[in-house]
Amino acid sequence: MNLRRHARHLAHLLALSCLSSAALAGGTAGCTLENGKTVSLSHLGTAPAYRYGTAEKEEITLAAGQRGITVYKGSVMFSGGGAGYVRFATGPYSYVAYSGIGKGWEFTGLVVYKGTKVVMYKSCGTDADALMMDMDAVHAPEDPSVDDFGGAPF
Repeated sequence: MNLRRHARHLAHLLALSCLSSAALAGGTAGCTLENGKTVSLSHLGTAPAYRYGTAEKEEITLAAGQRGITVYKGSVMFSGGGAGYVRFATGPYSYVAYSGIGKGWEFTGLVVYKGTKVVMYKSCGTDADALMMDMDAVHAPEDPSVDDFGGAPF
């Protein structure tokens, strides 16, 4: 693990914790995943929305307030790092925009679960900061299932 990168990641987390909720009220985050598709989050400070697909075809759109959609946020601390995520749950599936770092690993990207089983995860590639968010500014309740969704996704 690159020590300089780890220090930069932790400094970024500290900087985000100092931002006001008002500054990120309309917050957005997103990236192009390793499969060439895009994951994007918008309206994080008001009614979080999730979009997945390509420029030509939006495959999935989920938003707080839609029937059958529940949005949660979570953050956890690890030895040597931590993680933050926003989870969009619908039926047995959870779509999790995740950014975390721990001893010997780092992951920023999308993780899809069926129940608590990972069925897909795709990274944001070299854009490790793409899904970093101020969790205090995300308008969603704390995830009661943080133990299932907050750990390393692999």
